[in-house]
Amino acid sequence: MVQEFSTACFNPSGDTVVLGSFNGFHVFSLTNQQGFWEDVGRIQVDNPYSISALAWKPDGSQLAVGGLCGNVDVFDACVRKERYKGTFEFTYVTKSQVIVKHLSSGTRIVIRSQYGWEILRINVYHVQYLIAHTSESLLIGNLETFKLSEVSWRGSGNEKFLVDNPSVCMIHNAGELSLVEYGCNEVLGTCRTEYLSPFLISVRLNDHLCRLSDPFNEDNKKIAYLIDLQTIRILDLVSGVTAGTLNHDCKIDWLELNPHATHLLFRDKKQQLHLFNLLTQERITLLCFCSYVQWVPDSDVVVAQNRGNLYVWYSIKNPEQATIFPIKGEVEGIERAEGRTEVLVDEGSSAVGYVLDEALIEFGMALEALAYDRAIAILEPLKLAPETEAMWKQLAEAALYHKELAVAERCYAALGDVSKARYVHKVSQAKDEVVQEVGIDGLDHYIVRAKLALLQHEWKVAETLLLEHGQVGKAIQMYTECHRWEEAISVAESQNHPDYASLKQGHYEWLLQTAQEEEAGKLKEVDGDVIGAITLFLKGGLPGHAADCVSNHTLYTFPDDIMESIANALMRANKFEKAGDFLEMLGKYERAKEAYKRGRAYRRAIDLTRRVFPGEVAALEEEWGGWLVSQNQVDAAINHFIEAGCIEKAIESAMASRQWTKAVQIVDAQDIKITIPFCERIARHFEAAKQYAEAEIFFVRAKLASEAVEMYIRANKWDAAHKVAAHHLSEPDAAALYLQRARQLEAVTHYTDAEKLYIEAQEPDLAIDMYNKARKFDHVIQLVSKYRQDALAETHLRIAQQLEREGCLRGAEMHYQGAQDWRSSVKMYTSNGLWEDALRVAKLFGGVPGSKQVAYAWAVSLGGDTGAQLLVKLGLVEQAIEYAMEAGAFEHAFDLCCVSLNHKLPEVQLKYAMFLEDEGRFRDAEDAFIKVGKPREAIDMYMHQQDWTAALRVADLCDPATISDVLVAQAQDMMKKEELQKAEALLIRAKRPDVAIIMYRDKMQWDDALRVAEYFLPSKVAEIHSDLAEYMQSQNGGEDSVESLLARGRALELSQNHSEAIDVYLQLDSSLLADFDKLQQVWSLAISLSKENVPERLLEVVSTVAGRLIEAELYEVAGELYEDINATKEATNMYIEAGLWEKARAIGASSGAPLQQHVDDLYKEHLIEKGDAAELVKLGHVSGAVEIYVQLGDWPKVHEVAALLGTDEEKNYSLRHAKECLQNGKCGEAIDVLSQHGVPLNCPAFELCSFAACKIISAVDSIPQIQFTMQKLREILFQIVSSLTLNRALCPEVLTELKRLLIIVNFVTLRYISVAQELQEMQAKLSISLLRYIGTIPADRAFYEAGMACKQLGWQNMAFVFLNRYLDIVEAIDGEDTSTIDNVNFEISDIPQDFPIPERHFLEDKQREEVRDWVIQLSMDQQIERALPTRSCEDCGSSIYVASLVCFVCKMESDMCCVTGYPVASEDRVTCKACKMPANKHNWNVYIHRCQTCPWCMVPQQPFY
Repeated sequence: MVQEFSTACFNPSGDTVVLGSFNGFHVFSLTNQQGFWEDVGRIQVDNPYSISALAWKPDGSQLAVGGLCGNVDVFDACVRKERYKGTFEFTYVTKSQVIVKHLSSGTRIVIRSQYGWEILRINVYHVQYLIAHTSESLLIGNLETFKLSEVSWRGSGNEKFLVDNPSVCMIHNAGELSLVEYGCNEVLGTCRTEYLSPFLISVRLNDHLCRLSDPFNEDNKKIAYLIDLQTIRILDLVSGVTAGTLNHDCKIDWLELNPHATHLLFRDKKQQLHLFNLLTQERITLLCFCSYVQWVPDSDVVVAQNRGNLYVWYSIKNPEQATIFPIKGEVEGIERAEGRTEVLVDEGSSAVGYVLDEALIEFGMALEALAYDRAIAILEPLKLAPETEAMWKQLAEAALYHKELAVAERCYAALGDVSKARYVHKVSQAKDEVVQEVGIDGLDHYIVRAKLALLQHEWKVAETLLLEHGQVGKAIQMYTECHRWEEAISVAESQNHPDYASLKQGHYEWLLQTAQEEEAGKLKEVDGDVIGAITLFLKGGLPGHAADCVSNHTLYTFPDDIMESIANALMRANKFEKAGDFLEMLGKYERAKEAYKRGRAYRRAIDLTRRVFPGEVAALEEEWGGWLVSQNQVDAAINHFIEAGCIEKAIESAMASRQWTKAVQIVDAQDIKITIPFCERIARHFEAAKQYAEAEIFFVRAKLASEAVEMYIRANKWDAAHKVAAHHLSEPDAAALYLQRARQLEAVTHYTDAEKLYIEAQEPDLAIDMYNKARKFDHVIQLVSKYRQDALAETHLRIAQQLEREGCLRGAEMHYQGAQDWRSSVKMYTSNGLWEDALRVAKLFGGVPGSKQVAYAWAVSLGGDTGAQLLVKLGLVEQAIEYAMEAGAFEHAFDLCCVSLNHKLPEVQLKYAMFLEDEGRFRDAEDAFIKVGKPREAIDMYMHQQDWTAALRVADLCDPATISDVLVAQAQDMMKKEELQKAEALLIRAKRPDVAIIMYRDKMQWDDALRVAEYFLPSKVAEIHSDLAEYMQSQNGGEDSVESLLARGRALELSQNHSEAIDVYLQLDSSLLADFDKLQQVWSLAISLSKENVPERLLEVVSTVAGRLIEAELYEVAGELYEDINATKEATNMYIEAGLWEKARAIGASSGAPLQQHVDDLYKEHLIEKGDAAELVKLGHVSGAVEIYVQLGDWPKVHEVAALLGTDEEKNYSLRHAKECLQNGKCGEAIDVLSQHGVPLNCPAFELCSFAACKIISAVDSIPQIQFTMQKLREILFQIVSSLTLNRALCPEVLTELKRLLIIVNFVTLRYISVAQELQEMQAKLSISLLRYIGTIPADRAFYEAGMACKQLGWQNMAFVFLNRYLDIVEAIDGEDTSTIDNVNFEISDIPQDFPIPERHFLEDKQREEVRDWVIQLSMDQQIERALPTRSCEDCGSSIYVASLVCFVCKMESDMCCVTGYPVASEDRVTCKACKMPANKHNWNVYIHRCQTCPWCMVPQQPFY
């Protein structure tokens, strides 16, 4: 039964409540998921009676319970406990609260989810940083600072925690880095990076406040990280703004922000140390080859190592001032404790500490804390050194920034800057006076502020402060006291101050007093006193300003003495280039050139020389090049020497500047005789660069082929060396070079290379001797076998004997074997008692006989039973028997067989019989052979002895089958004795008639051979006939004779070999038989045999015979042969060859359409070759006939016959005719042809018409009746343009050009009409309009005709301009400089300014002189305007040339009058009713009155009124 509750108490986290009652208490826990209190249970406590008091320990780990009786009990409130890696103890007070205790130190920290989430997992990193996970958040803590954070987090479980920074925890997840500051419950910031090394991330959080740059900034939280390995980003974590981005050209391997986060140090893979200032965004390189770098903890001091030096920057704002310590090892780290900072250096056996100046380090901290007194106290005891001087300046700037005037005054005094110290003191006094007089803070008074701004050179700020308070005089006084007269005058002028004029005068006087003639001269020049300004400039030694003054006032006329004074002053002042420029302006070119040369302004000098002294350019270029060489600018001198034609100097300069490619280019372009001295040096360079092919080329050019060979030998390029030697050295020279180099290599034991050279020198014996001396016998044998094969055995033997004498028996054995003298090896071993080795060699190389011999010798040497036992032991009884038989000791052999090898006895007996035969004991040998069962051996023995009776006796007795062999052998003996009849009888008796036939054949007894064959062997008869024919042939000098061939043919016929007989008959030709009739008979016989017996070869045989008839030019006979076998095509070809076209056409007509067509085609070709065009026309082959007429050049016939092919073909031949005319220079005739017979509509025709038009336009005077030719050409072009306009897809690329040519031809034609009709104005305007087309029209002719037309009409201005331009072109044709042609008058016109200059004159000399005289006379008339008349552009109103179609300003294009070519005025515009071409009304009416037709389309028209 539950008693009433007497007391209650919540735990510190508020999620657990304890209710006291009688003898116990109840515990309730709040569940976050369900939101209600859960009864955990009741704790029974005996005898306390009612619970009167409850209290929780602040961390919630224990509960104190007080009873009514005064008792107190303490209970542990623990859900569970666990140990973490034996270092920490986790006490779970509730699910959301855990006490973490460090077991070794006893320190405790409570972590609790402020959202009540259950803590699922806890990890501790580096024994200091704690990470706890809940389902919705992360709890992060620092066990040393006891700062805890809880941030919302739904992780993936793959997070990586970076806890290297004591102020912030970094969490990397999915490429994103989140930063959580310890003690802050929000994510500080995020960034994306994949580079998580602590050396590549730097975070600074409120380590120091950057008060100097921004005193109002309270939070300074930045991170520097890598976007990629070459890009750093600095992010402001407070604002989220990028504070800086660095793009580097090399990979970065270390970075770190300073404690203020105002500077970033980073190092790249090239070990270069860089400093980046975040405030100014400037980057500088501090150090190269940096192996160590670090900020000194809690300071802006940098320590870095460069090889054997330690660099310390006490003031990072002055990176150029560094303290350097020489060290002997590698820096390990920095230790800072108890007011002492040391850099630890590992110097091998010990670590050495280099103490840094703590005062200089502390100064930075004091300055950041704005503790000026402490900063002064730190600096005052220190000596004034570069480091301390920089710190005094830094302190002074900070003090002025914060208006600490006393501190600034002290700093300037310490620096020895008395003026600034004095000035600051006065400002301080002024501040105090303001306080006394006004009673306000003196620093806010405008006078004090102006003075401080003046100290910091903020002139405009000070001026503004004074002018705002009406202190104009003081502002002017401020400027004048500081000698800033321009600003003072500017203030006086802007404020209308009455002293403005006096200020200007005072400024001028002050300038003169202070010898500032330059500024005084500028004032005079501004005031318009140019002469006075020049005088002042010259007085002040400023001749350059005086010259500029003259150049700036070109309208002034200066006295000659002043100009000369300026020039001399410039020369005295060594301003030679300025002097040259000035003298050139004065027209004194020689002095200007010398001035340029003295001033080394060679470019200006050469530019002047090209224009005035062109003959001196080369010498000046050479001088320039020489000066550049003297200034060690050798590379720049090359081109100048080339320009001067000094090739040797150019090459020398190129080589001196190591521009070898340039040197090669120059050498390649010059004669070899000039460049030989340089080729060796170039070759040496290429050899050093291992460009051997190029080096070879130049060695050869320098005639040093031996050096090229040496080069290749040194480079081990033997093939290349041999190639050079073979091509460029004689054999003796090459051999001598090889031998010399080989001996050198031999001396240094480079035997392989020496061998190659000896071989190249064709001295293998020397290489062999070399290896002999070096005892390299393998190489000796290799060379001997390759080059002295005949001496190989001798060499092996010599080496073996040498090795044998030296006791190297194995080596000697090898060479004895090489000499194929194994017996010497055996002898060597036996003489040394090495019988086993002797027996081994004998077995290996001597085979069974050798082994038997050695074994027997060994046994003999042992003697008696020992020898026999040895043979038995060695298993050589059989060999011993063989040896005994060879030695003739057959009794001993029989004994051995009987004792050991009974089966060997028959063999021994056979050898015994053979022994008897060799001894001449034939009867005993016969008995022995028969005894051993070898009667054949006995028979052979008697046959060998030619004892035929004994042989037949033994054969008849023991081996009857051999009787035939005996008889044949006896017959052969009879043959040798020329007893052929006896031999025949023996052979017949032996049943070998074939041998008898061969015998007679060999003896050339053909009748006996045929007799034996016909009687005993009929099948051989034909073969004997054939052999007989061959014999007869051989008797004819090895060639076939008529008789032999006929005999062979008959023999083959008899043997029914008809095909072979045919081949034989066909072998007969005119070389064998001169009687052609008989030859035909034989060939007819072959054809008859083929018809009757070998019909499948009939065509082949006939073709062969026909071929021979063709060779005899008997085509008709050959054709008849083909016709007999119905080979119509071949017969036709033969008749055609014979010229029998009727027969050929008759066969073709009877054989079918294909053959008939073939014959007709050939007949047509025959007629074409004959040139029988009339016959071709009859046959209907009109195109062929036309081509014949073309080849004959009979163009009237061509056009007459081509008309039969149709209009298109007629036009094509018209084009060909015209093309031939143009090639022959007959332009007028070409146009007549095209006009009469038409023009085909294709691109080649258009291009030809375009070409013809250009030719005619440019050569009108050389063409007779040009007016009519022009009219015809106009009609042709008009038709073509009309056709192309209707069909724009046809050759669109030529349409524009044809239109332009049509316009030109039309205008020329109209001009002829105007001349005939006496329309002078129209003629003049057309001539003027044709000027747009100069280039197509020769420029001199166009301008002359236009000028003369204007002259006749009285248009003097245009006549003068055009004829003057004509004279310019005449001078250009004569070879003068075209740059002198003045285009000023034509800039407002559409007349081309760039055009080709004609190659020859249009007029004769006399006419040109008349024009020149008229132009000169007119130029003296002041009433003549030397310009083209103008009109106003209808669009923009600009003044443009009266005949221009295009406005040069707005580019508006006017329509062209089809009568005159002038632009059509809008108010005077009329158009042709047929072609719609525009025209000016007045010109149209004048032309129509006279000609009645449109000048463009030629359609009859009426005037407009």
